[in-house]
Formats: sequence, C-alpha cells, structure tokens
Amino acid sequence: MKTFLIGLIFLGFTSLGHSQVNGETKVKEEALDVITVTRLNLSYLKKVQDENTPKRVKALENRAARYDITESPVFDRKFESYEVLFEQTKGRIVATFDQEGKIINSLERFDDVLLPPEVRNTIFKEYPGWSIHKDMYLVSYYHDKDVKKTYKVQIRKEKQKKNLKIDSQGKIM
Repeated sequence: MKTFLIGLIFLGFTSLGHSQVNGETKVKEEALDVITVTRLNLSYLKKVQDENTPKRVKALENRAARYDITESPVFDRKFESYEVLFEQTKGRIVATFDQEGKIINSLERFDDVLLPPEVRNTIFKEYPGWSIHKDMYLVSYYHDKDVKKTYKVQIRKEKQKKNLKIDSQGKIM
C-alpha cells in the first residue's frame, strides 16, 4: 500500500513537471469576424418587465427587444412602421417598430403563466376554496403611455366558475 501511494505521488509530480516547458511558445494570430451590435429597446424592456415577469415572458420580450428590423429584407424606410410577430409555445408578441428600429407599441398575450404572488394571494383571499383553472397574461405597451399589465384568470369551485380580471399589483378590476 505504501509503495502504491509513493507511486501515485511520483506520477503526479512527473505530470506537473512535464507541463512546465521552458522556452518560447508560438502564438498563432487569428482574425476575428466582424461583430454587429444590434439596437436594444431598453425603454421597452424597462416598462414591460419587472421582478414578477415570468421567465418565458421575459425570454420572448428580450427577443423582441433585440430584433433589428433594419436588417430585415422587407425594411426599406418607405413605411412609417413595421409590424413583427414573435411567437413561442403559449405566447405571442405583436410589436410595431418605427423607421429607426424602435418598438413604438406591442400587444402581448401569454397563456398558463406562473401568476405573481400578489395575484395568487388576492385570488385565494377573496375566493377561499376556489382553484385556478386557466390564466392569461396580457401586456399592452405604447412608448408614450403607461404599460397595462392584466391577468385574466378563470377560477372554479365544484360546478361554478368565475372569470376574474386582475392587475399586476393584485387588484381585482
């Protein structure tokens, strides 16, 4: 056993000693591809996202914000605005871009999202014993107005069902 341990230590030192090569090493120069930086619609993201925005909603909103309409083959600056549809499973954003590539408005709809704690707490407090059956998250963004974030939730209890409209702060509308 002692011989085995000494052998392992010796093997470890020899592999470290071999990796310490003295002398000059040749560095190969590589030319990098040109990197294109796309515009990011930060004002859009700041208004539509907050700490309660579900991950998959953020992912699609980020994709819309990073989209560069000026690189599209249909973009020719002849029109005042361009409408682009972004889709994912159970979610879509219809974004309108201006001639500079800025998002000027968007309509968003996402089904079956994780409801924020404020919304869930309101539902369970106001309707004890009811369960959430379906939900939908709607966002209406206009660059010069406040963002409207609404949750439409269907709750059920036995054979009864109710449709609720709740804002992002948990206030029933």
